[in-house]
Amino acid sequence: MGKELFVTMECAYTLQGTLTLPTYYSESYPAIVIIGGTGKGDRDGNTSRLQLNLYKELADYFTSLGFAVLRYDKRGTHKSKGDYYKSGVTDFIDDAVLWIRFLKDHPQIDPKRVIIAGHSEGALLAPAVYARESVAGLILLAGAAEPSKMLIERQIDKVINEFENISGSMGWLSKVLKIPRWMRQQNEVLMTKVQNSAEAVMWVKGAKLNAKWLREQLQYNVVTYLEQVSCPVLAITGDNDIQVPPEHAKRIASYVNGEAEWHIIPNMNHILRNYEHKHTMIRLMKEYKGLMDKCIEEELLHVMKGWLQKHYLS
Repeated sequence: MGKELFVTMECAYTLQGTLTLPTYYSESYPAIVIIGGTGKGDRDGNTSRLQLNLYKELADYFTSLGFAVLRYDKRGTHKSKGDYYKSGVTDFIDDAVLWIRFLKDHPQIDPKRVIIAGHSEGALLAPAVYARESVAGLILLAGAAEPSKMLIERQIDKVINEFENISGSMGWLSKVLKIPRWMRQQNEVLMTKVQNSAEAVMWVKGAKLNAKWLREQLQYNVVTYLEQVSCPVLAITGDNDIQVPPEHAKRIASYVNGEAEWHIIPNMNHILRNYEHKHTMIRLMKEYKGLMDKCIEEELLHVMKGWLQKHYLS
């Protein structure tokens, strides 16, 4: 673990993050910006329901290799100001761009060796960030290579299919109440309502919905940006990832123009843990909670170390 500094960036809103520096002094550290996944998780990768410390663990590991690492709270969450529910994909891209510029301007950072490590949604947005502010490399963890609308629809279909095929009393109840058909209808209504509206925030059955984010995500196509990438890329998925197709690691590598390396790690899931059982969308949160005490998959760390040393530490 390195030295942690709490940093603030003044832009449209005051954003806060943590910059971790290696224990040894340097006037020119290589640096990594971590762009996290979907939702209101904090800079460490924790939510109120799921304490993973995923991004803190990544930051500590990268720092042990000799990198300065920046992780941050999204606008409108935790220590960062703004309104999360009025923030869209474009806003999160804007903020990531500003954090990269913040790092490049830091007196102890080598601006020519700043890279992005994006996880989940962060891996989707990283190529768009690169199009705005070039970096020396991209690490894309549990990312995808298709329009987000297709990715979202696939995840919804998986949930519905599980309800259609579930056994026992829950399966009986699902059939009696026609839950799959109801879910499909409700989803179609929601998607139509969101796409036909210009409202940033909507209320759906008493719950606050970030409609701007969903609308922009439904229009977002990461492939458009992957094709503009010319820096080195490392794309990694796990073969037990139920949220994105594991084979998309190879597809990501095929789209980019720079030197690309891809890996599919056995038994690794979407939260970068080893999980040898079959995941289900219906019980996914419970399954993830059972992994909170586990560390990041060792093979993932080994692969990233080799790639980082090859490109930025040699």
